[in-house]
Amino acid sequence: MAPAGDSIYFPSLDKCLSGEHQLISWKTALIALSNLDDVRSNSALQNFLSDQHTIDLLKLPFKCFQPPTPHTRTSFETRTAAIHVTPSAHGHYDINQIKEDTLWLSKEVQVEEVAALRIVILEWQTRPATQLLSGFSEEESARVQDATGSNAFGLSQLRSSVQIPPSQRPDSTSFDGLDSRRLRFWDIYLSERRYILKVSEVLVSASLDLEAAGQLHLRSDKGKKQEKSTWVSQVGAAIVEQQRSSKDGAGSANTFLGECVKSLQVHIDDLEGGSGSFKGEGGRPEIEESWCQNQITEMIHVMELMFITIDFSADISPSAITLSWLRFAGKYGFFDQFQPPFPSQQSLLLPFQALIAMISLVVLKLPLTTAHLFDSAEQPPHATDVSDLAPYINNMATIVEINSLLSDAAAASLTTASPAVFAWSVIMQVLREVSRARQEAREIRQSQRAVDGFQAASSLENETVDSTPIENRSLYPSLRRRSTNSETSLEPTMYEESLEKIMENSLDGDPIAYLARSAVDGSRVFDVISSLAGEVCIAFGSDRKPGLRLRIRIALLELVRSSLSLIEYLPEVLQAALAVLSGSERYWDFVGRPAIASGLDPTAMFLDDDFMVQKLLFTALSRFPYETLPFLKLCKALAACRTTNDEGTLLIYELLENLGTFTQLLPLSFRGYGAIREDENANYVSLKENLSLFFERKGRLASQRHGPAQHNALVNIKGNDSTGGLYIPAGTVGRVISETKPLIVVWDYKYSGLKYLGRLLETALVGSNLTAYASGLESDRDTLTEIVGLLTVLLRSSVESARTEGEGLAGVEAAHRVLEEASDGLDRNRDIITIVFDIFDEELHQKPSHPGLEHSMDLLVHCVQFIHALIPILPSRVWQLLAKGGLLEIDGRAGKLASVVEASEMIAGHYDFLIGCVCIFQGLVEDAATHSVARKVATSKVASRFTEIEARVAGIPDKTMMKVLLAYERTMVAVIESSPTWVFTNPEERLEISTRLMSTFHNILQYSHSIDDSPDPTKKIFAVFTPAANYLIDVFLSISSNDLPSHTILRIFYQGIETPHSTVLLSKLDIWTAYVRTALDYATLLIQISTYLELPTSHLESQLFKATPLLVRLYVSHEIYQVPVICVLRAIIISAASSSEEPPSLLGHFGQETAKNFLSVLSVLNSPLNDEPLNVSIWNLLSAIVSSRQQWFAIYLLTGSTPRESLKDTKRATVSSTRGRPLLIVALDSLADITALQPERALAMLEFVALAEDNWPWAMTDLHKHPKFLTAISDFIDTLNSRPTPKDSVKECNRTRMASYIADILAMYIHHSRQLGETSFATKLVTKLAYFTNNAATVPGYNSSLHGNLQRNFGMKFPGCDLNSFKRTKLQRQPFGRDYFYNLDLLNQVMQYDPAWSGTRDQGFAEEVARANINLSTIESQVFLLHSWKLFIIELSAVLAQELGLQRVMARVISDCLNSNAKSTLPETIFKRLAQVRADLAFVLMQRLVEVKSKETEVKAILPEIWDTLRTCGATFELSTTSNDISYYRCLLKVLFLALQVYTVDSQEAKSTASTNGITPTPAKQPKRANAPESSYIILDILGVVVAQGFRSLATRLHDHPEESSATDFALLTAILQTAIRIPEVDKSQSQIVLQFAENKIARYATTLFSWADQLAVNADPVYGELSILFILELSAMPMMAEHLAVEGVLSQLSNANIMGRFRNANGVGPFDDQPRLYAIWTRGILPLCLNLLDSVGAAIGGEIAAFLNQFPRQLARSADGFDSKRAPTPTDPSAGCLTLAAASEAHSLALISHILDSFRAAGASMGVVPAEISELKWDRGQVKEDVEGWLQERRVLRERILPVTEREVELVRQEALDTRVGAENRLEEKVVTELAGAFRCLGSANNQ
Repeated sequence: MAPAGDSIYFPSLDKCLSGEHQLISWKTALIALSNLDDVRSNSALQNFLSDQHTIDLLKLPFKCFQPPTPHTRTSFETRTAAIHVTPSAHGHYDINQIKEDTLWLSKEVQVEEVAALRIVILEWQTRPATQLLSGFSEEESARVQDATGSNAFGLSQLRSSVQIPPSQRPDSTSFDGLDSRRLRFWDIYLSERRYILKVSEVLVSASLDLEAAGQLHLRSDKGKKQEKSTWVSQVGAAIVEQQRSSKDGAGSANTFLGECVKSLQVHIDDLEGGSGSFKGEGGRPEIEESWCQNQITEMIHVMELMFITIDFSADISPSAITLSWLRFAGKYGFFDQFQPPFPSQQSLLLPFQALIAMISLVVLKLPLTTAHLFDSAEQPPHATDVSDLAPYINNMATIVEINSLLSDAAAASLTTASPAVFAWSVIMQVLREVSRARQEAREIRQSQRAVDGFQAASSLENETVDSTPIENRSLYPSLRRRSTNSETSLEPTMYEESLEKIMENSLDGDPIAYLARSAVDGSRVFDVISSLAGEVCIAFGSDRKPGLRLRIRIALLELVRSSLSLIEYLPEVLQAALAVLSGSERYWDFVGRPAIASGLDPTAMFLDDDFMVQKLLFTALSRFPYETLPFLKLCKALAACRTTNDEGTLLIYELLENLGTFTQLLPLSFRGYGAIREDENANYVSLKENLSLFFERKGRLASQRHGPAQHNALVNIKGNDSTGGLYIPAGTVGRVISETKPLIVVWDYKYSGLKYLGRLLETALVGSNLTAYASGLESDRDTLTEIVGLLTVLLRSSVESARTEGEGLAGVEAAHRVLEEASDGLDRNRDIITIVFDIFDEELHQKPSHPGLEHSMDLLVHCVQFIHALIPILPSRVWQLLAKGGLLEIDGRAGKLASVVEASEMIAGHYDFLIGCVCIFQGLVEDAATHSVARKVATSKVASRFTEIEARVAGIPDKTMMKVLLAYERTMVAVIESSPTWVFTNPEERLEISTRLMSTFHNILQYSHSIDDSPDPTKKIFAVFTPAANYLIDVFLSISSNDLPSHTILRIFYQGIETPHSTVLLSKLDIWTAYVRTALDYATLLIQISTYLELPTSHLESQLFKATPLLVRLYVSHEIYQVPVICVLRAIIISAASSSEEPPSLLGHFGQETAKNFLSVLSVLNSPLNDEPLNVSIWNLLSAIVSSRQQWFAIYLLTGSTPRESLKDTKRATVSSTRGRPLLIVALDSLADITALQPERALAMLEFVALAEDNWPWAMTDLHKHPKFLTAISDFIDTLNSRPTPKDSVKECNRTRMASYIADILAMYIHHSRQLGETSFATKLVTKLAYFTNNAATVPGYNSSLHGNLQRNFGMKFPGCDLNSFKRTKLQRQPFGRDYFYNLDLLNQVMQYDPAWSGTRDQGFAEEVARANINLSTIESQVFLLHSWKLFIIELSAVLAQELGLQRVMARVISDCLNSNAKSTLPETIFKRLAQVRADLAFVLMQRLVEVKSKETEVKAILPEIWDTLRTCGATFELSTTSNDISYYRCLLKVLFLALQVYTVDSQEAKSTASTNGITPTPAKQPKRANAPESSYIILDILGVVVAQGFRSLATRLHDHPEESSATDFALLTAILQTAIRIPEVDKSQSQIVLQFAENKIARYATTLFSWADQLAVNADPVYGELSILFILELSAMPMMAEHLAVEGVLSQLSNANIMGRFRNANGVGPFDDQPRLYAIWTRGILPLCLNLLDSVGAAIGGEIAAFLNQFPRQLARSADGFDSKRAPTPTDPSAGCLTLAAASEAHSLALISHILDSFRAAGASMGVVPAEISELKWDRGQVKEDVEGWLQERRVLRERILPVTEREVELVRQEALDTRVGAENRLEEKVVTELAGAFRCLGSANNQ
């Protein structure tokens, strides 16, 4: 075959070496093909196998490696030329070394160079994985040893598996050495040879299976409808088509089958000659052994191809192929004595010999050949057809040679040839009958005697061995000639001549009979058939693809059928038939098995064949129940057939329900019968009296005497009848078949076999005194075992057959009929279930006392199977009987399960009983889950309203189920912990037990914790699992150092590395991989539960972390483990990170070399098969690493270099030590073409990039340098739809989530760029925000009607159940889609009993839940988008807030956030999540807009919207506090505060007097604005509702619940008030404002709050005193409100407050006291309030203010003394002589008050006052003036004495002065000087006056 060019099979070399393309090995292809569910969507594998070059290889897979030629050498040189291969920049490969290795391999194995090059590249690409499997480093070995303990059992296993001690792992130099590389080339070469053969066989089988079923028509008629086929079958069809047309002009010998035979001959010759490898070294034994094993394996696969090709052929085999095969097989004695060269290859011997036998059988095409002979009886060929392509039966020479070859085999009694010999004897018998009929017809014509065809056929009866029975008409049709007019028809035919030659050459008298005798007696062909159909057949195919083994059984069934014409009913024939019908299938294999097409089901073919039914089944029936076992065994085997009649009844059940004969041993004492129809001489008898079927064991046998029966049926006698009331009525006719006493009679009457079997089973109970008449003996254990087994299979088949048809309930009903029928003949107080359970309990108590008896466990095992079969039918009976029985340890009763296993099975090494008990445990767990809803509904209904299912499952208390499950689980945990030390005769049983148990444990934990996070476990839908789940958690997640639980799991991981890589025993491989995968899944779930429940770090988690080097090797040991291992690693990383302690270092446990190789393996991601689940899992693992405090490994995977390597060589620190690029670069490169990625993969990559940047800011450098990434993801946003359509809802959810990740990435990038001063990219983004602005902050599309109706209808339909019980917990992350929020898979499981769940035309509950899940997926994706958009727009606004375009975007976002909150119809739980985020976003953006003083119209339009939002939500401080929405309400108020600031005047005009000169002037009039009236009304509402009512609510709640109040709320209201009253339009509405405040009694509430400030102090800090006085101060800023306050006597109320007493103390209150807030109350509150009152009320209040202030002379004196410049700081008083801004403000305020009061006093009557009523302010103004003047003159001293006392003042020190004329060095000094200057001016004015 020509070498591969640049194709998918082998692309260009530079792509392979650069990592762009990973080659697909044939091993990888086979593993992928083995999973049909995933392979159908695997485009990479499809492209690979559909490639024409690949098909050419698969056409003749045994010739895929051709010898080298000059042409192939030229192709090789071209491929490896420098122009086609880029040298490695990092030294990861050496092209010269690759070329040298290729040429060596080509020469060594004589393979063309390009094929050898592909093998070398495969080795290079898989080298990291191979190196991981080469062993552990010393450090890793120590850690693994520590994890497993000093007595670790697994380490030795691992050492043997990798064939190297951990401490002697080869270093990288020896591993990469020449010798090591060559050994790996050799292994891959052998692997590719055998795996391509298996791949070809799988593809061809897929094609031929469909072709045989009529689903794939290679040459279909035009216009004929073709069934849709998968690409797998289409590729197989292409291969088959080429094989069928494989001719090169050399004749038919070169057909595919001929090539197969030639290949086998070459393999045999090679085996005899040896491999010839490593000749220069004298050969290597290990190489020779592996080569010989590969040769035998290849021959097995070649023969598999031959078998399926021949078997599927609808034509008789041509002469060339038939002879070619038989000559080859005969040459080596049909390999009967073949022995593999090495003992390790013995496991291949049976499959090898079995295929030899089967091909030898099927090549004869027994059914087709005999049919051909019968068809040609009238017109037989008269001349031999010498064409090689003609049927072999038409070639005389071929017939003679075949006979010779098979006669030689018969003479040697070759076992492997016996099926072919026996089949040939049948063919020759038919040929002889045809020839004899022809010969007799010719003799009759020649002698002119008229003899008809019937007489000729009758003469055949007189033959002996080869005679044909008359009844075998279905096999031998009439040979009578219809026309004898043609003279040529009387000439001797080719068949006669062939037969004559055979007879002449034979030394035996009858060579045909000799062949049959030799096969039956010499080779024991029926034993061979039993062996082939049983344990040997299991080697072929797998449980998932049983096609090959089924074909083998069908071929053997056809042979058994043909034998029935030669051999009568014999035990050997029956045993062979049973073996063919049952195969090697156990009951547990039958349970849950997919339905088999009738054309591939041997049982269906048997039942459809009248001849076999008559010869075997009816013959066995005619001896029943005298001989019970044959009929019972046949019925049991055939009961596995799921074929039903038109009424849906199993065919075997239909037969058993109406048996036609009853054969029995007539009791010696019975005389109630008489002979009839004696003239016929047929021994007919008739009953004269009723004949009871059962008799008492003691006493005289007595028959029942009753009247004649009215119908021909067994009658159940009513009344007190000790014999059981079953009898055959008088008048029944029978036939004596044995006249020896006692007589054996066949009674000709119909009866129910199940009814009889039920009664027969009852006789086995202890205490029963009945025995069946049929045999005259007590029922033996084998009979009882088969009865129970038959009932079991009938029950299970009834359920499975209906389930196959989608009619599960019909199957349960059919099973009920079986139980009812079997119970019909029992005592009225018993049914068949009670009988079997009683037998089960009796056996349980006997086994520990009588262990080791032969077959002693069979009955017990079958009872276990019966119990299991009963679970889906009547689970309530099983729960009750197990709770009361002796199997389990419940309520103090000693359970017998453990004692039976110990006493019997552990001794024998077979564990059928334990496996059965494990399966019951599985069934109980599934029943508890599946029928949980039905039980809940049943408890909520009246019994009369139960549905059928509810009635079956009702009546079991949860407490009983909990007890049974917990007791069972305790025993099973002990089993799984102790079973590693047991002896297993069949190792697969150990794997099965562990697999089933861990799968069940997994399900228990999943049911218990995956749904419903309600805190009360008793209210959960799966509450019955709570004790069992808690026990598992206690055992496996214990913090104790008990190693048993962890060893249970680690042992399996060790064994996983030993996973066999055979292509022959695929069933064992499936069992092994399922065993390991189940352990991985269970370990993952345990760790996830530990994280979910926030449990302390368990011993298992610690050991798993130490065993991570083992997990890494398990990852590369088999492709099927990759995703589960990734999940385990991710789970332990997340779990370790969730702990408060520093997590263990993953890189430290790996070691540098392991980490490098593992990272190299991970870097190929899902290559070469484009495995999406694996790809997503890898990125999820990487995301966990970079976000879970695994800093060293995170650095490694992000940079490609370990920290140690970076430190060693800084110049090479940026060079990756792994082969591929750093994974961050891989992600960026892939996302640069984000539109080409699947959403799931893109999501995983985006999450990784976002987390990497969030946790490792230096990773931003790679993102910044990437040329396409940022542009690609920002452009991607423009492609998104604004709203998803229902059809693409899930897709749009994923794309929305992608947009949120992109927003996160862009936000972090902008933040990083802002620190660098770069804003160019941010500016470009402003024009690409449309998707975010349109979607991020808007109301999600919550379908309230869908969810509301669903909840309501669900509750009505399933009372007692709540749909919320199926909400997923946070245990596992679930992708968006139909199963996102509610666990739809689980709901389907538990709701399937009710037709309303599925409904019709997608109108059931299931579809409604799916739609709800999709809708909630949409909501969740939009929630994520909102969070990310919040970060993004905040970062963007921090950079570009001055941009007008962004300001408009920000205003729109604020508007959307507010409107969405105002108009939301979301449920409260969802709304709270969104509302707070939106409010926070609106606040931050509004703050930015206020900071930049935005004048955009959109910004000013926000006030009505925020007010509308506040009104719509209906929140107040009181309501928000009680409903826990206070943070949301506060945020809205903050937005309101900022929105009000937009309406304020410029800062100079709006600056209050309190902050400048102490007087708040009346706001100046402003020009009228267009929106002034509207805004005025809104502001009035705000002041009335928010401020007035809010302040009253806060004050009241503070008094009642001070612990729930916050001072910030008062400050917020004060700020709103302050801002609102400074808006120009508000000045006109002061009267309305005063009215609102007066109605709410705000003045009284404020003063009362002030009076209680000392009692409400927080940590002795009177914070509410300051807040209340500041609020009063802001009220006084409005003149009319100030007048109101004056009228209310605000000053007198304040003076009476306890807190004011502090100002009367000896030293007053100063800025440096322990409570500086008191001084702030004085300076920022009391004094400015007095100024506002003076300004608003005027002279009328002057006297009151003077009197008020003079109440605090000590405070006034302290103020005057505070400016004494002579005081200086001392160590004891460091603040002495220092000035503060508050002190300067105090002096300014007092000076101004003093000045105003003096002016009022001087004006006197002109201002309407009496001067004497305005007293002098007791404040030393002269001294103050002098001191202030001194400070102003000594600026340097002043500067040194100014002391900042608050954080704000500290910040002012850092700021530069605004007014250079002041001469201050900082802003604080400037303010102090300004205040002092103001005070000095006031004091100077006063002196002038």
